[in-house]
Amino acid sequence: MPTTTSGPNPLCEVGMKHPRDKHRMRPVDGADHVWFCSRHSIYAQLADTEAAEAVERGDDWTHYDAVDGVVVRHGDERQGGQIVYFREK
Repeated sequence: MPTTTSGPNPLCEVGMKHPRDKHRMRPVDGADHVWFCSRHSIYAQLADTEAAEAVERGDDWTHYDAVDGVVVRHGDERQGGQIVYFREK
């Protein structure tokens, strides 16, 4: 099943803070608008703005069924939504 595109792969959340570790996340096979960084075990998901604004750092993130996650931070806005970074609990 091909995944749909929502622009370039987002930068890894760690890479945003540490310029020497700047790299992009990889799309998750079979999941639209979900990316994963295997180096830092961080996921990113494009969510609608309402869902993204309803959570803060440390809140549960249950919008991606394959992972029981916790919010790390919010990312950039794209295609009418916002990227949410999360880790597996």
